[in-house]
Amino acid sequence: MWPSSSASRRNRSGNVTLAGGAFGRRLAHDYIIKAVEISRAIGKPVQAIWTREDDMRHDMYQPGQVNRITAGLNDRGLPIAWRHEVADFNLSMFGPFDPAFKPAADGDPWGGYDTPYSFAALDVTLALAEAPVPTGAWRSVSYPGAVLARECFLDEVALASGTDPLALRLELLGSPGMAQVGSLSLPNGDRLRRVLELAADRSGWTAPLPASRDGRRHGRGIACNGYHQRTMVAQVAEVSVGEAGDVKVHRVVCAVDCGQVINRSGLEAQFEGGVIWALSAALTGEITFADGATRQSNFHDFPVMRMVDAPVVEVYVVPSTLRPFGIGEQPVPAVAPAVLNAIHAATGRRIRHYPVGGGELGS
Repeated sequence: MWPSSSASRRNRSGNVTLAGGAFGRRLAHDYIIKAVEISRAIGKPVQAIWTREDDMRHDMYQPGQVNRITAGLNDRGLPIAWRHEVADFNLSMFGPFDPAFKPAADGDPWGGYDTPYSFAALDVTLALAEAPVPTGAWRSVSYPGAVLARECFLDEVALASGTDPLALRLELLGSPGMAQVGSLSLPNGDRLRRVLELAADRSGWTAPLPASRDGRRHGRGIACNGYHQRTMVAQVAEVSVGEAGDVKVHRVVCAVDCGQVINRSGLEAQFEGGVIWALSAALTGEITFADGATRQSNFHDFPVMRMVDAPVVEVYVVPSTLRPFGIGEQPVPAVAPAVLNAIHAATGRRIRHYPVGGGELGS
């Protein structure tokens, strides 16, 4: 905070705080209040820097979410009735809990309300509860949980009906599936179809997987999402699972239609970073509480993906003449379900929660 002298006003441009990335954490203002209070007390400028331990123990945590999906199938095994029920905590960083909140006003629950699939009967509900701890948005806000449930359950439907997971998705897409976004009419069914087909082709979806060696079982999984009916993303993950249940993600193939691409290297960087971020959340990102406090404090007990564990990330773009739709959060939602679907392909076991626990996958 700066005194209101003319000299300090002239020097403000030379005192820029380098804050780094935060994935939405800076939208909360608790750290600002502390700096303001200290500056007022001493009458001087203050830069407040939290230790990682302080930050992790006093954070805005990603809210828990519970999804329940039921489906009715026709005589071909295709889902014709789909019910998606979501229970979620409010995002306290945006204000106090509002029991009168109307989900439809914001298209909630994201990933359920705006499912890209065509069902003859669709019922989507959201029950919002007051968060017991401070909560903040995921990178991609409320999409990850609902997309995980939707895309993994769709694979379960494919297995029950004896259908290839890719083929089932393609059959359920509306065509042309026009969606109105502002003054634009977007053929979303065709756009999502193209990215699914591109991801499948470049990943070798129908090719044999590597032979099992050293007790590792290999699998391939697919998932997709249309972010606010604009940016279309499909991803294929290749994983292996060891005898002890450890999961290794070897490759993630990404296909995207985000409208016109302005900066190709920036797009690839967003996908690479988004995939790594999503894998950290899916495989190891767990915060627990005991005696009213956060247990985790640093990377020794809250591990994130390291370079030695990072997969190869491939990014392929569907050319488009539409205006740019954005790519910052869009790479995240389909990553975890693609990985969990791959884990099932490798082991025959379903994981329905974040993060993946290796113990339940041991042979």
